[in-house]
Amino acid sequence: MQSILQDVRYGLRQFRKSPGFTAVAVFTLALGIGANTAMFSVLDAVLLRQLPFREPNRLVRGFGKFPANDRASVSPPDFVDLRAQSHSFEQLAAMGTQDGTSNLANGDKPEQVLSDVVSWNFFDALGVRTKIGRSFLPVEEQVNRPQVAILGYSLWQRDFGGDPTVIGRSLNVDGFPMTVVGVLPSDIPLISSAQIWFPMPMLDGGMKHREWHFLGVVGRLRSGVSRADAQNETDAISRALAREYPKSNTDWSLNLVDLREVLVGPVRPALWLLFGAVGLLLLIACANVSNLLLARSTARRKEIAVRAALGASRWRIARQVITESTLLAGAGGTLAMASAFWGVSLLRAMAPADLPRLEEVHVDSSVLIFTAVVSFLIGLLFGSAPALQLSAEDIDQNLKLGGRTSGGLSRHRLGRALMVFEVAISFALLVGAGLLVKSMWRLIHVDPGFRTEHVATARINLSGANYKEMDRRAEFIRQLEQRLTNLPGVVSVGAISELPLSGQQNDDYFRIQGREYGPNQTDDADLRVATPGYLKAMGIPLLRGRWFKESDGAQSPMVVVVNEPFVRKYFKGADPLGKVLMIEAGSGAPPSQIVGVVGGVSHFALSEPQPPEMYFAQSQAGVGSMNVVVRATGNPVSLSSAMHEVVAGLDRGESLSAVRPMDDVVQDSIAQPRFSAELLAMFSIVALLLAAVGLYGVVAYLVNQRTQEIGIRISLGAQTSQVMRLIMGEGIRLAAIGSAVGLVVALGLTRLLAGLLYAVAPTDPATLITVCGTLAAVMLLACYLPARRAAQVDPMVALRSE
Repeated sequence: MQSILQDVRYGLRQFRKSPGFTAVAVFTLALGIGANTAMFSVLDAVLLRQLPFREPNRLVRGFGKFPANDRASVSPPDFVDLRAQSHSFEQLAAMGTQDGTSNLANGDKPEQVLSDVVSWNFFDALGVRTKIGRSFLPVEEQVNRPQVAILGYSLWQRDFGGDPTVIGRSLNVDGFPMTVVGVLPSDIPLISSAQIWFPMPMLDGGMKHREWHFLGVVGRLRSGVSRADAQNETDAISRALAREYPKSNTDWSLNLVDLREVLVGPVRPALWLLFGAVGLLLLIACANVSNLLLARSTARRKEIAVRAALGASRWRIARQVITESTLLAGAGGTLAMASAFWGVSLLRAMAPADLPRLEEVHVDSSVLIFTAVVSFLIGLLFGSAPALQLSAEDIDQNLKLGGRTSGGLSRHRLGRALMVFEVAISFALLVGAGLLVKSMWRLIHVDPGFRTEHVATARINLSGANYKEMDRRAEFIRQLEQRLTNLPGVVSVGAISELPLSGQQNDDYFRIQGREYGPNQTDDADLRVATPGYLKAMGIPLLRGRWFKESDGAQSPMVVVVNEPFVRKYFKGADPLGKVLMIEAGSGAPPSQIVGVVGGVSHFALSEPQPPEMYFAQSQAGVGSMNVVVRATGNPVSLSSAMHEVVAGLDRGESLSAVRPMDDVVQDSIAQPRFSAELLAMFSIVALLLAAVGLYGVVAYLVNQRTQEIGIRISLGAQTSQVMRLIMGEGIRLAAIGSAVGLVVALGLTRLLAGLLYAVAPTDPATLITVCGTLAAVMLLACYLPARRAAQVDPMVALRSE
């Protein structure tokens, strides 16, 4: 122990003698370790930790499975039958697949809050117990409409000040009295963003149709039951339901998927890719410091030779060097820990809001332990090279050389190999970043089928006691559209039931009148309900026929407008005008005649094909939950107060959700690919700078070692250009070899990016050429600066330097 402490004290004295070297090495390591620490905090929170539920490994997510889709929703009657007949689950629960909105009147001004309906045993299935109060009871699920509610933790804190006496209080929700029976111990954004929860009203008319699929299923397996066993049982139940209800359940089953895979699986490839990239960045930092230590070790050859001559063993010499490298790594790790909090805050700010478990990302003990372990390991890693070199030096030869050095880089093959490695990895990272950036560029320039400039949107939900009748809902939306249109600066106003790129979705089965269908065969398309002003407000083109008119009322013949993808899929480009659609999903809707064709829009994502859609008139459908769209001459968000006043003027019990620009909706839809592109671009730029600094250091060291040779060449008449070519040649060769190796590595690794790219091939020639040019320019600059200094050497000074 005493000898180790002696090594530590000696190493610290050496670092004090070389403050410039110490600062560069520590900062380089802190950069690499800090980036890894911040990225690991995200990976740990999102992917590595267990889900925040009791025994999460027993939780599964159930999806409806059809020949064309294995991630569909489930109908309420099918869920009830599965829950009653299955024995593999400790609990089988259901929830709405999309968060709803409810008007909560807690004071003078109502507010819209996100809400969800769940089966009575939903929280039991997750293993979530209420903080105060109780969960739902089976009898509360069977009523026609919810009469009790459970508050989310944040809503309880924000609107009720965390008051425990809220239990038993009656709230006005959507115009109905509801009694608060419980408060959750925390929100559960992984499952739902809901702020208030209601029991599922199984006696409601909309809960009785097997053709209507809008529930998500969550199950807790019994102890000792595998997911495969449960799948076999639900498959058997599904086959029995298909025999009993062939029209709705033929080829239908329940697809059970591990809940963890459903919640975080979609982001796993991108996060592991980013963690791999930041790991390569750390290796580049290590290679840089290794080269610094190799260069420094050359100047210490006589010192080491003297110590060896005095009896120091090779292991003793190697231990001293490794101790010094470990001290450097420890200092870099300490600085990285100090900056980790800032780095994590930056990552959270950059990360998309819908990144799973984002609120759990922070620096904790596991992140700090990771940093400490990484610091120790890289201390051993980058200290091994100079340790092995110095311990293997010829003692007699080094004593004869004294302080002189010669041979350029020929004595440092390992250093040259490290430089090639740095350039190669930088090249591969640049290619990956270039592909993602190009993919992102193409994604943001996709034509979504609508115009977002000067457009704002907000959601309104007419589900209160005053709006039970369809006519009342339709009239409210009609008046709202008219009054908003009259506001100063407003160009047009419309409303739509499902807003593009918002995550809202609805589809329905239909048949085309006069067309032959097989048994239980139907077609399917997305269903939207819109107002007369929607098309103009969103800038969607009318291609044929007409859009909805004020005269398309409840007493008028039902009309429908379809989009161009619908025409291509179901009419093969033929004229659909005048054709009649029969909606099949138990709605009892009368036949609807196609009166127009509009352009397609990107609804799910900009990277996905535009889906077939059919639009129905709000005045004939009377949907109460609508997205209001306002197009203005200036910034439409500035109209937010006026829009809220218009709603209050129509009904003080109703409210709008927060008004936000449509541009934000579009940007949110591409937030995850943008996050990956930005981070990888940042890592690759840092890697390129580190590689450039490393090459600069190698060439500068070459100049220092060949000072006498350069002086002799200049005194014998060598021109400046000749000296520069001599010095730059070796650096350029290293960069060229590294680029060639990097190209091979990139061609292999970028195939892992294929699933993250949009309209860009993993071997995109333009990206490869651009990266080659960028790398060449930076490497040339890194070689040019020390070579220029060498060409300006005074021969007399150089000859006296030895």
